[in-house]
Formats: sequence, C-alpha cells, structure tokens
Amino acid sequence: MQLTTQYTAQRLGFAGLIPFIGLTLLALLDIYGAHAIQLFIIYSAIIFSFLGGVHWGLSLQQPQQDQSRNLQWSMFPSVTGFLLLVWQALPWCSDTQLASLAILALLHLFWLNYERRKLSEHGWYLELRGRLTFTVVALHVILLIISI
Repeated sequence: MQLTTQYTAQRLGFAGLIPFIGLTLLALLDIYGAHAIQLFIIYSAIIFSFLGGVHWGLSLQQPQQDQSRNLQWSMFPSVTGFLLLVWQALPWCSDTQLASLAILALLHLFWLNYERRKLSEHGWYLELRGRLTFTVVALHVILLIISI
C-alpha cells in the first residue's frame, strides 16, 4: 500500500478519536454529562460497526478462496453494535449505561484480538488499530469510573 494512503488512514483514524475525547471531556466536566455518555455509547457502537467493513472489503479482494466465514464474521460488529443500541432503547431496560460502556470496551478489545489473528500481514494497520483501540478503551474506562 502506498505510504500516502497509510498516512491518510492514520489521520482519519486519529480524527475519529475526536468525538470520543470530546464527549469524555463533556462528561468529566459534567456538561450535559448523561447525554454526553449516551452519545459516546452511540458513537462507540457506530465505530465498532464500521470495523467489520475492513474484513468485508478484504474478503471481496480474494475471489479465488471461499470467504463465506470471513464475510459472516465481518457482520459481527454491526449486528452486535445495533443489538446493544436496541437493548438500551427497550422500555424495560433502564440504567444500561454502565453495562453498555463495559460491553463496548470488551467488544473493541475482542475485535482487535480477532484482527491480530486474521490480518497479520497488515502490520501498519494493526499498529494503528492497536493505538486507536487502546485509546478508545481507556476512554470507556474513564467513563465507567466517573459513572459509578
């Protein structure tokens, strides 16, 4: 992959941290704290669902091999992210923020581990994903701590 493409991916990846950081700061400063945490959860679920697209695209680039299993796994982030948001919206499920933050943090870590096993030949991407994921998970932990 061209170096300029890698730099663009890195810039966009780090720019994707801006809402995470901004919403965490709003929650820490208690500026619309509960709303900031809810928006953080929604954004985290959206970003998590986005991560499966990488595997969808890579699977389609290898038509000589059966990619059915990889395509199925590529749907995991979007389906689980959606189900988490549905669970939060159910009328009989109240006060789900702590659980949602913890679940999303674990899902982000799980997916990074999955990618490390599946994408070992894409070192630059895994390095970027590691940095982004650990930042995102740390921000989840901060929100968990201030929400207790």
